[in-house]
Amino acid sequence: MEYASYKYSDLAKKYDNFTAPAYEIHLGGMTLRSDQSKIASLEVELAADGTAGGCSFAVEGMYDAAQSEWAGELLENVTLGAKLVVNGGYVRKKELFYGYVDDYTLDFSPDGAPRVQITGIDGLGFLMSQREPCYAGQRKAADIVREILNKSVSAGFAKKVSVGQLQGFETPLVKEQVDDWRFLNLLGQRYGATLMAVGGELIFDTLMDQSKTILTLTMGQNFQRFQKRMSLAHQVGQVEIFGRDVNQKAIKGTASSVTVGGSGKSAAQLVPAFKNTVLREYSEFVRTQEECRKLAQVRLNGIAMGLISGEGQCVGIPELTPGRYLEIDGSDDQVKGLYFLTKVRHLFTQENYQTAFEFKGAKL
Repeated sequence: MEYASYKYSDLAKKYDNFTAPAYEIHLGGMTLRSDQSKIASLEVELAADGTAGGCSFAVEGMYDAAQSEWAGELLENVTLGAKLVVNGGYVRKKELFYGYVDDYTLDFSPDGAPRVQITGIDGLGFLMSQREPCYAGQRKAADIVREILNKSVSAGFAKKVSVGQLQGFETPLVKEQVDDWRFLNLLGQRYGATLMAVGGELIFDTLMDQSKTILTLTMGQNFQRFQKRMSLAHQVGQVEIFGRDVNQKAIKGTASSVTVGGSGKSAAQLVPAFKNTVLREYSEFVRTQEECRKLAQVRLNGIAMGLISGEGQCVGIPELTPGRYLEIDGSDDQVKGLYFLTKVRHLFTQENYQTAFEFKGAKL
């Protein structure tokens, strides 16, 4: 995953002020280009909320009614499991999606010409079908995660994997009666890690702890649409995790300070009455007081990230990806701040290219 930071002015210069949007879809052994194919719209969705990313589009005007067959090599390449890559941007393009075809529909409708609707999914989709049990023993969590993610690489649905250190817990991992994707999401809740795919890379790392911004956008200049919501729902001032050590002695760890989301005030700092609200949980996963404290901190940070949520839309920016912090600037202090991108959608039509996104935040 790239961790570079960009300036809006540099991107505007790179893409000639964001003119002449274009894309290429590499589908099996064929290439569909925006200036040659009859594709009304293309949508690529990337996610850093544990869900799989995907893309969707429909190909029209390739059905020969006289011969009652699809023209060219379209259906030879539109097959389940076929490699699907989308490069998009402008004259200069960037890889936006890497995955495979997981669904397609032959649509014969009286309201229009026959078309093929195609949906792709990234390498995380393959893990939803993997249900083999896993008994880790003394193997480290990072090695288990890497082994699971590499299943998609071996299948050709991803190019590489990136896994953080995942330190802090010693209890052996056990996976039973659950698919790999759901298992990784459960681990993500324990380690505070984000599961996502971008550019063919499957990532499992503590991305919310890495506060380097990907881009700064200015309110009133760079946005086509913006919405921000603040809510105290489910917020707490403290989290306490209880457990038992290897000798069955009771242990406890507490967290009361939010450590993600940059500067600003957490819910408990904004509303002092929330300082004494406590979430108490028991965990079979912890074996030391320090592990209790670490899990409590992860839980508190995760809850705190629900303080702010929202969405926005700007001109198409290929570099914008989830799993990074977006900085919003401007004269309105209620809008300025750091926001963690949970979803990014690249939307192409025959006229333009726009990027929509969803975000969350822990501090005001």
